[in-house]
Amino acid sequence: MTAPAPLRQALAEEIPTVLDAAGALRLTEGSAVVVLDTWTLGVAEELSRHALLHPVTLVPVRGDGALTVVGPVLRPGARGCLSCTEYRRLATIGGRVPWHSPGLRLEGRPSPAFVDAVGVLAASLQESGEAVVHVVHNGRGTWSTHRFEPMGGCAVCLPLPPDGADVAEAAFGPDARRAPRPACDPESLREPNPRTGVTGLREVLFDERFGPVHQILRTEESVHSLTSAYVTYGRHTRDGGYGRSIDFESSERVALFEAAERLASMSPTGHRTVLRAPYAELGPERAVDPVRLGLPDPVHHGHPASATVPYTPDLELDWVHGWSLTRDRTTAVPEHVAYWDASPGRPRVVYECSNGCGLGNSAAEAALYGLFEVAERDAFLMAWYARTPLRRVAVPAGDPEVAHLVDRAALAGYRVALFDATNDFQVPAVIAVALHRGEPATAPGAFVAAGSHHHPRAAIRSAVAEVVTNVVNAVHRHRAEPEMFDRRRLLPMLERPELVTTLADHVAVNTLPEARSRLDFLDPDGPETKWQDIWPEASEPAPVPDVTRLLEETVNRLAGLGLEVVAVPLSESAVRDRLGLHTAKVVVPGSLPMTFGHVNRRTIGLDRLLEVPFRLGRTQRRVRHDELALHPHPFP
Repeated sequence: MTAPAPLRQALAEEIPTVLDAAGALRLTEGSAVVVLDTWTLGVAEELSRHALLHPVTLVPVRGDGALTVVGPVLRPGARGCLSCTEYRRLATIGGRVPWHSPGLRLEGRPSPAFVDAVGVLAASLQESGEAVVHVVHNGRGTWSTHRFEPMGGCAVCLPLPPDGADVAEAAFGPDARRAPRPACDPESLREPNPRTGVTGLREVLFDERFGPVHQILRTEESVHSLTSAYVTYGRHTRDGGYGRSIDFESSERVALFEAAERLASMSPTGHRTVLRAPYAELGPERAVDPVRLGLPDPVHHGHPASATVPYTPDLELDWVHGWSLTRDRTTAVPEHVAYWDASPGRPRVVYECSNGCGLGNSAAEAALYGLFEVAERDAFLMAWYARTPLRRVAVPAGDPEVAHLVDRAALAGYRVALFDATNDFQVPAVIAVALHRGEPATAPGAFVAAGSHHHPRAAIRSAVAEVVTNVVNAVHRHRAEPEMFDRRRLLPMLERPELVTTLADHVAVNTLPEARSRLDFLDPDGPETKWQDIWPEASEPAPVPDVTRLLEETVNRLAGLGLEVVAVPLSESAVRDRLGLHTAKVVVPGSLPMTFGHVNRRTIGLDRLLEVPFRLGRTQRRVRHDELALHPHPFP
């Protein structure tokens, strides 16, 4: 492979040694610029490994269509290499690019007008040695500079350390919980962290060419200032963090927070999974019994929409280590329960989403917010499947944010009703229902959302913001995706719920007028109760000295119900070290887990669903599983 003459000539004026890939792989000491006009991802990995093992400094210059990419510097001990740089760049482009294929061939040459510029950029990197990548766009005549740091590890230059019991203990063990923590905000329960302003978050997370957040979009047509922060996954579908607030700066901060959580909770980014064994070998002293997590209905095994395989104790699974906050010891959970998209191709016995994932300024704060989310989904699903009547909560007086949201829904033709769904978790949980007041066929009939938090006012705000956002966005989705609410698509789902396969299906099918009776257990015209009368202790809340104390109090309360709380550390190292942000997945065996796709529903073996509504006085007796209303839920 020979470097193009114009580029070689330009580089030779600045740099003594210019090589092709073959020459660079023969170099065992010294420095050189490596020109790649035709190359593969396999070559990128070879060059990276070679530079890590020899006292050399290599600056790769390669083409990819209209782009000429310069850097990063390859040398022993470098943080970031050509392999992970190109993985991230190609994955950021989108799922149509086979970024995972070592045989992917790329090529391109710089315009003659820019060869001198490319030479200057390559020479500057060779001299500075910074973890920087320059991208020259030959078609536009522009160039950009990107500081690159591998996130989530790199098999070549930054392999993940192995997961183990010590990882979970370091995050959640007794010593970690005894460490002093700053006082948290009494209502939000967030600890102070000066590194997590929008500027700090953008500096670490956002880069349009390398990610991990590669796009930040603002939506002015939503009920709030809505910001989306899309994360690099290398997939056809887009996913990321979403923030709603009264101004775009605040909503962008929330979106970037959620994007960091999505990054860490999808698949292992902090430690490499190493434990593979059947539960029969591990036993209850070392692992959580998958049966306690709620298994899918066996009748759906083998269904094309099913994401799982039948479970047996002898089935070999991948496991990661969590910390039982209840028993104060390590315990393993299936990897595909801790991470919602780990190890494609490995067997899964349950469908799992990001339910129970939390991000915080400490591991304890992350776990607390993950526990709030578990409480929210458990309360919502318990009310939905058991069709338990709930008392109506008055829209808070004197809360301008909630008042604005309710008025905005009214302008769209919807009335909002709030309901107290708090169950034996004793974490305030609120369900918000938005019902259309016009003719049934003129608009989606109903939207539902939920919120849960230590402070009921925060739970109410969360639920109302979610449901009203869905109301307003439905108008735009009707225009952009008319097939989503097409009655001809949705009506068969009423009789054949297995056709409900996505989150959007769950929401859309329950907007049909024919599905309105599914919400009859919630009376929007029932008597209202002020939230202060429902949760009197929260009207003048006692100070929360720190989130660790509140977390332990909540864990102890759940232990009294026979519920174990397991926290799995998921933190990505760069996000943790540079931003002070931790991610955790909270698993509460026996609680009702949120699932999407009707055949993935997990209600079998979860006796709380049958018993707790009766204990709370919401049903006249303990119900049987075959008496439950197992319609696809409307949770967004």
